Amino acid sequence: MQKLIKYIVASSLLFLSGCWDHAELTEYVFVQSLAIDQKKDGRIKLTTQFYKPAPKIASAGGGGESYFELETEAKSVFDAIRDVTIHLGRKANWGHVRFIVISEKVARKQYLGSVLDFFFRDHEPRLLTGVAVTEGPAADYIKEKPHVENTVSEQLNEVTKTGSKFSAKTYPANLFTIGKQLHSEVDTVYLPYIKKEKEKENSIFVDGLSLFQGGKLKTIISNKETKSLMLALNDFQFGIISITCKGSKLQESFEITESHTNSTFEIKKGVVHYSLQPKLQASIGELECSTIQTKPQLEALHKKLEKQVNHNLMALLKQSQKKNIDIIGLGNHIYRSNPREWQRIKKEKVPYYKDAVFHVKSEVNILNTGTDISKPFHKKY
Repeated sequence: MQKLIKYIVASSLLFLSGCWDHAELTEYVFVQSLAIDQKKDGRIKLTTQFYKPAPKIASAGGGGESYFELETEAKSVFDAIRDVTIHLGRKANWGHVRFIVISEKVARKQYLGSVLDFFFRDHEPRLLTGVAVTEGPAADYIKEKPHVENTVSEQLNEVTKTGSKFSAKTYPANLFTIGKQLHSEVDTVYLPYIKKEKEKENSIFVDGLSLFQGGKLKTIISNKETKSLMLALNDFQFGIISITCKGSKLQESFEITESHTNSTFEIKKGVVHYSLQPKLQASIGELECSTIQTKPQLEALHKKLEKQVNHNLMALLKQSQKKNIDIIGLGNHIYRSNPREWQRIKKEKVPYYKDAVFHVKSEVNILNTGTDISKPFHKKY
């Protein structure tokens, strides 16, 4: 019986196809980040950062960078990608790419879906690959040195993710979120906006959010406005809310430790009424002018915070209405709730967002003062 089993197993091996179409590692060069720029003649310029293959142990010398950059140009992104082979003699592999940066010039002139079309179609790029817009040439950013991470692509990836989670000053955009947003009814897309400090090396930081509509960059909002947008989208996790002391420039800071925003809408006489109700739990970070020794004083501080949150949200919404940019995806809410009404709005080109009436009513609850001291720490009274 054992001989029969061995015979069957051995015979089945004859029908296995094997690795007849495999490729050796030496045929590939692995991408870790990409910068997309546009030249004056309209040609696409790609600056691709690759992992540098490690030398053999017997011939290993000193240290050196673990990556290198290559520039290619063509009329399309895919053509520029294929030109890697005529420079390196290897085919670019996109299975390990971490981050893609697009210059503001490209973002304003080119349709975002067209710029990233290759990365949605090809099987190698991961949909969790991060994407951001840069002030100035994108190539300058991937040539910077990282502070903590091993590569600048990993640093950019972590900056956008942790910056969104702990400060709410940006949005963790990737190929998946972009694809989903481009195919929504409103097609508003959110990408981090990255800048560099002038006259400083290795000084990359996130400075707000770039907003796309119709596939092109329409406007850029600040870090402060981004926090309000994250509240409106119910994507606020942690962050700081500050209020200014009356009669001075001093500020008090509060950390939001828990957040949930309820949103509802109704259409009255053809006008959309949209209500936002953020519910926030906060901890005191810094006190400068408030005292909370009694319950009425604590309630008064709650009201001050709620007033500030309401003001910030309404200011953002009114500013977006002036530009007629549906930054909160109101059209998507209408479509999901009432598809027939949404089709009418689109057909008749009703300025639903510009004419919308917004109602904001926040609720703030301070749970932690940080110490047992119910007044500014530096005051002796």
